[in-house]
Amino acid sequence: MKIISRGAGEQIVIDDHITVTIQQIDDGKVVLSIASSQNKTAYREEIITLKNDEQAPSFQNMTQ
Repeated sequence: MKIISRGAGEQIVIDDHITVTIQQIDDGKVVLSIASSQNKTAYREEIITLKNDEQAPSFQNMTQ
């Protein structure tokens, strides 16, 4: 894990093709923009977790 301090208007570049820009910092919330030169989709972590939970077999199905 990398911890990087950035302020509003500053950027982080990942793997030479993903640029994360800190757009705004206000009341404990950070607004980001994410740009990529490749056709990649960015997802919020909770969406990935929800999708994985929906695909996991339920406990009931595992005991039958």
